[in-house]
Amino acid sequence: MRFSKTSLYFQVSFATIVWGAAYPLTKHLLGQVSPVSVVFLRALIGSLVLILITGSRFTSSDFRFSNLWRLGALSVVGVSLQHYLQAYGLKYTSAGNAGWLIGTAPIMVALLMITMGEVLSAAKALAFTLGFAGTMIVIFAKGGAGGVFALPSTTGDFIFLASCVSWAFYVLFTKRWLTGWTQAKVTTATMVVALFSVLPLWLASGGPAEMARLDARGAAYAVFLGIVASGFSYYFWNNSVEGLGAVKSSYFIYLEPFATLASAYYFIGERVTWGAIPGGLAILAGVYFINAKDQSLARLRARVSSTLGLEKHGSLA
Repeated sequence: MRFSKTSLYFQVSFATIVWGAAYPLTKHLLGQVSPVSVVFLRALIGSLVLILITGSRFTSSDFRFSNLWRLGALSVVGVSLQHYLQAYGLKYTSAGNAGWLIGTAPIMVALLMITMGEVLSAAKALAFTLGFAGTMIVIFAKGGAGGVFALPSTTGDFIFLASCVSWAFYVLFTKRWLTGWTQAKVTTATMVVALFSVLPLWLASGGPAEMARLDARGAAYAVFLGIVASGFSYYFWNNSVEGLGAVKSSYFIYLEPFATLASAYYFIGERVTWGAIPGGLAILAGVYFINAKDQSLARLRARVSSTLGLEKHGSLA
């Protein structure tokens, strides 16, 4: 199915806002069930939703070994492992920090592309510098007696950052693998494979017994995470990657931290960590320069030089 540009912009905006708003809901849910149960519930409900909305059909030829190992890898890095790392990290850090740190995902994607042979431009070098500096500020900007090494929050930040690496692999390889499949089909298949891969672990860890701990609010959050965050949002995101490209879609990561901050305040009463905001803004600036051309960087430097009255003394070096 082909979508208009307007529809694709709506879909990618919807997906990123929902994902940003979902972190506080996940944090609340973790007070009642384990991270494994969160992953299982999202995969179970998300799989059912994706099967219904995509209408994907599979044949025996789809399950050749060359496809199966790719599906398995994508389902791990993009669904089960990524969701587990996010849930586990959120047990120990704030939802606000998670919202800022997720902004590093496009920078991670670009770093992976460079390791695969892409040339490191001046704009990308600046992006990595800003992204790294911003990440360190977010992780270590802890006030109070704990100082910068405020454990276990700092540990939670690093675990959540690992989920960004996992997501970067998913974004990069969904476009390179299974090229004969539509993105809707890839999305559905990876979610279903993730469900069956996490099911044995969920059963062995006593997951069914945990369901009795869910109150009405927790159950409602679980349903939202499954239907909207794992079902519709994955579908919308992969449509946008297919129609707009991974680079342009990555611009919309800007929306996530602000959706997280609003959701965290409204749903769980979490206050803004002011010390993390400069780091978060540095990360978002890094996302901008990841997608910028060197000509854009040159224009920015010329504008700064002009503003500061330095054009008579040569360029900034």
